[in-house]
Amino acid sequence: MLFRPGPPTLGGLALLLTGVGLFAVADGFSLGVLEEDRSNYGRVMPGVVIERLSSTGEEGTRIVGGRGIRGRLVVRTSGFDPYSTFVRWLSSGSPSAYVVDYRYGCGAGGGTCFGRDFVSHDLWLRLRTGALVNVRRSLGEKSTSRLDENPQWRVAVVTTATGCLLLIAAALLSGRVKFRPLARYIRAPAVVTAVHEIQYGDEKRWRVTFRYFDEHAAPQESVDEANDPTWRVGEACVAVYRPQAPDVATLQPLATHGAESTERLA
Repeated sequence: MLFRPGPPTLGGLALLLTGVGLFAVADGFSLGVLEEDRSNYGRVMPGVVIERLSSTGEEGTRIVGGRGIRGRLVVRTSGFDPYSTFVRWLSSGSPSAYVVDYRYGCGAGGGTCFGRDFVSHDLWLRLRTGALVNVRRSLGEKSTSRLDENPQWRVAVVTTATGCLLLIAAALLSGRVKFRPLARYIRAPAVVTAVHEIQYGDEKRWRVTFRYFDEHAAPQESVDEANDPTWRVGEACVAVYRPQAPDVATLQPLATHGAESTERLA
């Protein structure tokens, strides 16, 4: 009997998003640490542009793409998997890829190293084959580098933020995180039954007791403090309370709200 996998469940999707989100957060954080090291402790070396490539063939350049793209004229390279393509799209705002190949001196004895950068379209247009460029490399980097004009801070931030959003989505799908609904308040007509003056040092306030009926027509009584000395026994007012605690309300003047019957507040 052949096993046929069923449709993906929310739990399985949440697990997938969690894995990708953790990977993206770690990837973005690592790139940020590397950029910090490059900026503060790295060194700049002279280099030369070998070739420009693009995924569109712009200006007659060779086309660059992933391993899944067919064609003898396509230069296949890493960086075209769905994850890298999505991050690059978010970082640059364009689905097209623009690549610069370069070489620079490295190591002892005048060795030569090679690099390949995904760059912005503006930088790609400014560079030409054979142009002199500055290459930045941290002291700890052995096999990677970047063009000095191609900082990776934006990519690091976008990657980390994308990972955080995926983790939030995974938490929501799993049901472990739920947004609390906005508090709902009810407004009801009330009447003042007692007013007492109280003293806080040099400040005077008035404790106002008032009665009202809640949304279930049950009589309620609550107390609020006011700095207005004009409250009088028998005066109409408005009681505002939460349905979960109908016996605890705040006092509001009737003239401000014009309440004549029980109302719900969103």
